[in-house]
Amino acid sequence: MTTADTQHVGAAHKTVTVIVDEEPVPGVPQHTTPNEILQLAGIDPATHYLVLVNGRHRESFKDQGDKDITVHERETFVSVFTGPTPTS
Repeated sequence: MTTADTQHVGAAHKTVTVIVDEEPVPGVPQHTTPNEILQLAGIDPATHYLVLVNGRHRESFKDQGDKDITVHERETFVSVFTGPTPTS
C-alpha cells in the first residue's frame, strides 16, 4: 500500500461532528447518508428526513435518505417529521 493509498483509506474513515436539531452528533463518517446521520442522532429515518441548513439556503434530502453525501465539521441539519399529525 502506498502513502497515497494510506491517506485515502484514512480519509474514508474520518469522522466529524455535525449539528442535528441544535444538538451535536459526534462520530459521523465524513462520507455517509442522510439516514445514517438521522440514526446517529437517535431519530427514526422511517418517519423523518434530513434538511441541510446553510445560512438561508436549505437542501432537502426528502426521498433521498440513501444518497451518498459528504459532510463537514459543524454542518447544521434539521430533521423533518413525515408521519401523521394527530388531531384533537
